[in-house]
Amino acid sequence: MKAIIFDVDNTLIKWSDDYLWALKKVLNDMGYDSEKYYKLINEALIMHKYKYDTITKENMLDIIKEYSNLDLNEEFLKKFINEQKQLYYTDEDITKTIEYLYKKYDLYVISDWFTETQEGRLENMGILKYFKKVYGADINYCKKNLKAFDVILDKYPSNECVFIGDNYELDVLNPSLVGMNVIWVTNNKSTKYQTINNIKELMNIL
Repeated sequence: MKAIIFDVDNTLIKWSDDYLWALKKVLNDMGYDSEKYYKLINEALIMHKYKYDTITKENMLDIIKEYSNLDLNEEFLKKFINEQKQLYYTDEDITKTIEYLYKKYDLYVISDWFTETQEGRLENMGILKYFKKVYGADINYCKKNLKAFDVILDKYPSNECVFIGDNYELDVLNPSLVGMNVIWVTNNKSTKYQTINNIKELMNIL
């Protein structure tokens, strides 16, 4: 094995509903009724990766308007991206695991969100320095498109790569379709794919 590629949310950083406060804060700061709009906008953010092959500020604002009827501008996204950089937590197990893997493999991230956001979160966790590259969907394809994995496959044979993530379709099925090894972060059991429920288990596997 030469390269390990990680998803971010619910893989390197556990998602918390408290993170919706970042969206509420930006809406309130810009004078919008956050209680009226935040659920609609959050649904748009979730569905974006299924509608578009890449992420741009323009298509993100378009889908937000489609779901919420709010005609927001790039200032909203700028503020939201900056707030999202604080959506992380410090986890000693994750830090030790990434440090361990860094000594043995080339580490990457492929995410369906803005590169700037994910780099900021990993930087605040103190682990960005261990990754050779973070590929957000603004500089790459979303993972529903198998071309998203070409940025790694152009460098390594597929059988020397392992993708680690929590989403069955995007982080398990699709990487396996291009020949990558996969490790599924889940509480479920699988007879087809290797599974873990805690990142620290990787130190015993890889």
